[in-house]
Amino acid sequence: MYNTLTLYYTDDEEWQPRVCPITMSNGTTYGLNTWAPFLAEDDARVYEDFKSYSTELRTLIARCMADRKEDRPSLQELLYLTQANIAREDAAAANTQRQFEEAKRADPTIQKPLVDIRRPPPVEDDDLLRRFFREYFREPPVREDPYRDYWDKKAS
Repeated sequence: MYNTLTLYYTDDEEWQPRVCPITMSNGTTYGLNTWAPFLAEDDARVYEDFKSYSTELRTLIARCMADRKEDRPSLQELLYLTQANIAREDAAAANTQRQFEEAKRADPTIQKPLVDIRRPPPVEDDDLLRRFFREYFREPPVREDPYRDYWDKKAS
């Protein structure tokens, strides 16, 4: 989860967990000793590349990377938070789709804005997920082999 979000791997031998303040789902603030403090600290310290992800997701990952086992979320809490956030984001996506359809009825020429797929969009609607599936699984890009001219040649 951490590597997927951060695309970061370190071989820094001095990389150590740090205590950072996090806000729990019940609103309490807690000093968490985590291996990913730059995900959960206040926005001034969060790496710019990670700010596009929700605070809840960054905090959950930081909690999963807590140094003490007792500070990590239980499987039940992890499941609950994941399902609750998916439901919330699905509702936001449905609302965005409704707004677009209303705007389209008023102006049939209107188009959805392009999505920069290098950054997570605020809402992952069904059209974007279908596009991702189509472009990466059903019709993946064909990449030519840069070494094709070298294959099947006998060594001289």
